[in-house]
Amino acid sequence: MRSSPSLGFARPGGAPTPNLFPRLSTLAKLYAADRWIVLGDVQFARRDYQHRARLAALDEPVHQQWLMLPAHLPDGRPTLISQARLADPGRSRRTVSLLIRQY
Repeated sequence: MRSSPSLGFARPGGAPTPNLFPRLSTLAKLYAADRWIVLGDVQFARRDYQHRARLAALDEPVHQQWLMLPAHLPDGRPTLISQARLADPGRSRRTVSLLIRQY
């Protein structure tokens, strides 16, 4: 049940760091939230899932494959997510297109 602002209850919301492909639990939170804030002014974390995702076919979940889109960080480690760029946009587009057709 969603809360009402006129009654003074807090409204559900979320403000996660964006990932390349969000998990189902994140999508469930998105569906339940009244407001969803995407953070673009936080540090890009190379070891997080902001530019990569682990994929597997539904019929063979044991065989997993990483989808990684190489990123260029103009300011190095302190680069914000909004400043990060794909290192090779054409190749990234082809890779994602191919994987979407496969899975």
